Amino acid sequence: MHKRKASLLGGSVLLLFLTACSADTGLSDLSGTIEAEEVPIVAEVGGSVLSVQAEEGDVLKKNQVIAELDKRSYQIGVNEAEAVLAQAAAKLEEAKAGTRSQTVKKGIAGVQQASANIQLSEARLKQAQANLEKAREQLAQAESQLAGAERTLAYQQQRLREALELYQKGALAKRDFDTQQEAVNQAETQVNQLKAQVSAARAQYAGAQEDLEAARAQIATAKAQWESSAAELDLLQEGSTDYTIKQLIAAEKQAQAKLDLAKLQLEKATITAPEDGILLRKNITEGEVAKAGATLFTMMRKDKLKVKVYIPEAELGSVRVGEKVSLKADAYPDQTFTGVIRSISDKAEFTPKNVQTKNERTKLVFAVTIDVETGLDKLKPGMPVDVRLGQGVK
Repeated sequence: MHKRKASLLGGSVLLLFLTACSADTGLSDLSGTIEAEEVPIVAEVGGSVLSVQAEEGDVLKKNQVIAELDKRSYQIGVNEAEAVLAQAAAKLEEAKAGTRSQTVKKGIAGVQQASANIQLSEARLKQAQANLEKAREQLAQAESQLAGAERTLAYQQQRLREALELYQKGALAKRDFDTQQEAVNQAETQVNQLKAQVSAARAQYAGAQEDLEAARAQIATAKAQWESSAAELDLLQEGSTDYTIKQLIAAEKQAQAKLDLAKLQLEKATITAPEDGILLRKNITEGEVAKAGATLFTMMRKDKLKVKVYIPEAELGSVRVGEKVSLKADAYPDQTFTGVIRSISDKAEFTPKNVQTKNERTKLVFAVTIDVETGLDKLKPGMPVDVRLGQGVK
């Protein structure tokens, strides 16, 4: 019974560290998995998803349309901005013609109303800033709790491996081994729960950022209305002076800028691929509401592959950033590909769950990220490879 359980557990663990080379061959051969360089495709505006025009695995071209959001509200914004621009242009033409309205009281009321709108917008901005700070704190707390839970999970997984050794040798009762297994299960559950909390906190933070931007835009609109009202009042009181004409020219330029912004938002309701690549994940479906800042898709960058391996703490000094390495894939046994070390983690971690070393005394490892340089047309994400570090490419 003991041997059967040990076999099942051992079969679920990926052997990342292979047999060590002899003393004259440098570092051990390591194993890793080809990974893609991912590019998130984020919604710059929010709205209901009308259509999704790409599926996972599709080959994408730069600027290819992959989703459409509801454009009605943005089209209304364009129409409104066009009307404001036409009004500003008409007022400017009226001022240049030398005519002015006699309803001065109405102009004063307009300026007073615009001032009140500015005060109201500033109050909303302060509230939005407070909400954003609160969301930032909640996100930081959730991420901190998740980091602690992940450290606990790593610790419990290490304890489970040690318990398995004792159990196989008959030095640990099955009940105690099962207890440690349950501790790992509980730690994994805690990590999954906290990941969900972090995702919710990030969504709340993105919403708070969106509210803050909306409040800032509202202030800008209120100030523009005040400037327009003030310019109109000057025109009513003094006639078409050079000063008031300059203000009306500025108002027209501002209206044009708002129209350009409204058109840009309308354009962003069409989601396109930022570059050539392959669609890896689709996070939206037709009918759901996408928020600004949400990741709608994740694509793989074309011709960008990497491998991550883990080296023991004792061998950290034998590798360096920029060093060439060789890669071997089972799918191409007669070929050797090359890569270069991009980064070496400066923080040690316990041996990951899917990694096991032959030297059982090694408890701490460092992550090494390698950029693939050759074989990009053959190596694919998810493909296991053997990596030779420490001596460059032979």
